[in-house]
Amino acid sequence: MPTETKPCICIFSTLYSPAVGGVETYTGNLARAIADLGYRVIIVTSNTHDAAPRENDGTIEIVRLPCLPLLGGRYPVPRADRSFKELWSWLGQQQIDYIIVNTRFYLLSNRGLRFSRERGITPILIEHGSAHLTMGNPLIDKGVAFVEHALTSIGKRYRASYWAVSAKSSAWLKHFGIASQGELSNSIDADAYCAQASKRSYKDELGLSASDFVVAFVGRLVPEKGVKELAQASRLLEDRTDISFIVAGDGPLSEAASQQASSRMHLLGRLDPPDIAALLAQSDILCLPSRSEGFATSLLEAAACCTTAVATDVGGGRELMPDEAYGTIIPNAEPQTIADAIRRAADHPGQTADKGRLLGKLVRTDYSWEKTARRAISACERAQREAAGEATE
Repeated sequence: MPTETKPCICIFSTLYSPAVGGVETYTGNLARAIADLGYRVIIVTSNTHDAAPRENDGTIEIVRLPCLPLLGGRYPVPRADRSFKELWSWLGQQQIDYIIVNTRFYLLSNRGLRFSRERGITPILIEHGSAHLTMGNPLIDKGVAFVEHALTSIGKRYRASYWAVSAKSSAWLKHFGIASQGELSNSIDADAYCAQASKRSYKDELGLSASDFVVAFVGRLVPEKGVKELAQASRLLEDRTDISFIVAGDGPLSEAASQQASSRMHLLGRLDPPDIAALLAQSDILCLPSRSEGFATSLLEAAACCTTAVATDVGGGRELMPDEAYGTIIPNAEPQTIADAIRRAADHPGQTADKGRLLGKLVRTDYSWEKTARRAISACERAQREAAGEATE
């Protein structure tokens, strides 16, 4: 347990605030929960948005390293200039006890693993994926998969202890010949999340009927999230004038989704967290036809708001919706499959609301950040103990 001299946990996360995404949210929440347990926390990340190189909000210290934001900022590559070397030198002077690395396939992740070895620390690496990255182009995707395997092979040389955010992510590690030690699940402080919701009324803003069945989508508008398929599904439901779609998020597929959507799909662009909470609380279902998720944050946020989901079988889906009493897992992200599931949910609004209430109870019981933080600290301690045991054999 922490003493007066706080043990320090350093978290390497290639993407972090002000960048927006699931890994960024996970990193921030885990860091704050660990800090609340009495630890010093340093986050090492990429400076993708020209933010302050160093920041200390009184709870978390952040080091943002210079980078080249490739693939539209989705793949930052460290830029080893003078500023980088100064920040890295500062990091090397800190008393660090444990190291956590988020994701396998970034260059900064491997730098974090190498830094761990240089410091004599056995890190834990947390897997956040459940499939290869996709750029929406089969040829490019093959190249991306090749690079991912190559970087993972390099990372395996550093003997980290591998964990995952969901059972799906643990299973995905086997694809790379890696055994997961277990899950450090994505989580949420459900009541606090709901309490910060804004006062926006989306039905009023968009001129919807009070009785409309609202389907929400929250996430980046990128190929793997299935937003194009959802837009096509909305066209298949044009006969249902009682069903409306509200999309919160931005990304490279914004224009394509807009072109393929029905007139009852409303694309609002990126929303602030309080506005997303309000949207989810006012929606009947969240639809997540994603190809790949580690443990979808939007599923947790919807659950906190007692809103059930129609989702593909991605990370977090089976944990939060173990059977039809909690929500609907669809077998694929085909537009017709999505449309059929939404139609069934809209045809049985009472059952849909009951599923949301059960989901809300589950997330409050089993998915708190304090629980995940304590498990992460135990994982760090275990990795050190096991490494020390190997060294004395």
